[in-house]
Amino acid sequence: MGLKDIIRAIREYPAARAELETARSELRQAQQELEQSRETCESLWFTLDEQKDYTKFLSSKAEALQATLEEFCPRLSTPEELKRFYDAISPDMDPSGFTLYRMAKELTGIDVPSCFPYEDNRGLFEEMSGHSLLDWLTAVRFQAVDWDIIPGTTYEAATLREVDTSTPEYQAFEKQLYEKVLGRMGFQDLLEPDRDGPARTPGHPPPQPKRGDTR
Repeated sequence: MGLKDIIRAIREYPAARAELETARSELRQAQQELEQSRETCESLWFTLDEQKDYTKFLSSKAEALQATLEEFCPRLSTPEELKRFYDAISPDMDPSGFTLYRMAKELTGIDVPSCFPYEDNRGLFEEMSGHSLLDWLTAVRFQAVDWDIIPGTTYEAATLREVDTSTPEYQAFEKQLYEKVLGRMGFQDLLEPDRDGPARTPGHPPPQPKRGDTR
C-alpha cells in the first residue's frame, strides 16, 4: 500500500467508523425489535389458546342449551308459535329484522326498492329496518298497494293497505317464512316435522306493481 493509499484510508476512517457504529446500532435495534416480536408472538399464541378454550366452552354451552330446548320446548308448528319464538330470540339474533326480510325476498323473489321506484329515488328505503321492508314486501305479495300519479310527472306513489292476515294463503306464507328463518338460525330441531313435505306458499308469480319513469 502506497503513501497515498495510507493517507486516503486515514481520511476515510472516521466516516467508515461512523458508518460501522450506525450499522451496529441498527443491528442492536433490530435485535430488540425481534425480541419484542417474539414476546408478542408468544402472547398472541397464549391468547389464541385461551380463545380456543373459550370457543369450545361456548360451543358446548350452545349444544347443552339446544338439547334443553329440545327436551322441554314443545315442537313449533303453528304460525303463531313460530312467530312468538322468533320474537323472543330476534332482539339478540336478528335485531333489525334483515334475516327475516332477506328470507322473504328469497322465497318470493320480490325486491322492494325495485318495485317502488318513486319511493326508492327519494331514499325512503335506505335507512329502513328489515321489519319495515318486510311490510312493503308483504303488501306487494298480497296486492295491498294503491297507486297515485304524482301531478306533473310520470311517477306513481304507493300507499300500502292493510294485508288480510287471516287468509289461508297468508297463513301458509307466514308459516313457511318463519320456519325457514328459524331453521337458518339453527333451530330446525324445534320445528314440527311436516309429513307432507316443506310448506309451500300457495303461489303464483308475485304481482308486478306499476312503475313510473325512473329517469
